[in-house]
Amino acid sequence: MIKRILSRAIPEHEWPIWAIPLAVLIGFLISSGLVYLFYFGPGLRDLQGVSYRPTDDPARVRVEVGGTLFAVPAHFTRNGQTRSRRELAHAELHALLPELQPWHPALAKQFLRADKQSPLIVINLRAGKRNFPEARVFDALYKPYLKGAGAVRKDGLQGFNFQPNSPYDRKQIFRALPAGSTEERAKAPLFICDTKDHPSPSCESRFDIGNTAQASFVFKRAHLSDWENIDTRIKDMIRSARASARTQN
Repeated sequence: MIKRILSRAIPEHEWPIWAIPLAVLIGFLISSGLVYLFYFGPGLRDLQGVSYRPTDDPARVRVEVGGTLFAVPAHFTRNGQTRSRRELAHAELHALLPELQPWHPALAKQFLRADKQSPLIVINLRAGKRNFPEARVFDALYKPYLKGAGAVRKDGLQGFNFQPNSPYDRKQIFRALPAGSTEERAKAPLFICDTKDHPSPSCESRFDIGNTAQASFVFKRAHLSDWENIDTRIKDMIRSARASARTQN
């Protein structure tokens, strides 16, 4: 019957007629596959290995960022690229405050929180170097834009407001005022924070690692009063990762 109907439209010498429904079927399967991949398949970030893919594997992975070697426990890494590539321009890590807990399935929801009280801290390792201690960075980059005198807080930070319409509008800067040697005071950490009227204010600090790399870490402003514990734990983590890399073959 099908042959009889189709024969009116297609000359018999152009058969086999089964090629037509087969071509339709193949076209349908291809288009269905493309639709599935578009909506449910891996995106470009997945293929590049930079999408969010945590693991609870504690084994250390060896990476090189800006010529500096690190051996980082895999459960601190946020994506597959950090775990699969030896040389990186950027490595992204994460943990939970206050003890810097690594990722675990039981803590998965905590790692996805973005509210004001979120305990998540994200650590970025990048190639590059500022070449100046924090005190000089404060004077050269931030001081020209400050508004008024800084107020000293009970937690040992001195906070400053920025001038309106400056490059740091809706930000505040806090610098630590620890005791110690001249060198230690020059390296006292700086924290750039969103103002409190931000929907979910965060703070960021950064420091140099050796001569070729730099670390920065971001956390919610609600935890700023614990800055000394956070700063110490992050730097201890980085030192441990560098020391482990030197001992690995």
